[in-house]
Amino acid sequence: MNNVFISEVIATRLSHDLIGNIGAVANAVELLNEGDESDKEDITNILNFSSSVLSRRLKFFRLCFGLSTASVKTLEELEQITADYLLTLGNPNSPIEFEMHVQTPKIHKLIMPSVMMMADTLVKAGKIVVNQNDEGIHIEAISEASLNDKKLKNIQSILQGQEAEENPSTYAPLYYLMQYLEESAVPIKLSGHTLIIGE
Repeated sequence: MNNVFISEVIATRLSHDLIGNIGAVANAVELLNEGDESDKEDITNILNFSSSVLSRRLKFFRLCFGLSTASVKTLEELEQITADYLLTLGNPNSPIEFEMHVQTPKIHKLIMPSVMMMADTLVKAGKIVVNQNDEGIHIEAISEASLNDKKLKNIQSILQGQEAEENPSTYAPLYYLMQYLEESAVPIKLSGHTLIIGE
């Protein structure tokens, strides 16, 4: 794992997470330019939905993977941006909820990629809960349905220095987090369905 690899997997993951809605916007604009008034309401709905998803994801990605100078000012801002990102995932009728209990927004570079990674383990609707205590940060994925065992096993494998059994870009948030914490030697581990940083 090196800086080139990290850049490659992040670029691939972000492209994957944005391309669908970018394509939807492009197709909607093309239909709009064709001038069929009967489809205007449907096209407008597509544009509104896709642009909302893109805006929320880009705002989250910028703070998660961007320069540290793009900081989060308040806990309320961190909670809102993260909750908005989670609402772009899965079925809009079964949204992923978010609950956060932390002491400072300055740890957003730890929280955001962790939330992104653990949200990937949710198969259906659920909740991501972040708690900070004196020993570390816990990011827990909770759902009435079973979690994605394959993703959990791959997260465990990566944390143990092994390769994932699928496209590594899927685990870009985890690779980024590990690289971000490498020099500080802060430990990361997975316990059940909870990612633990600093314990």
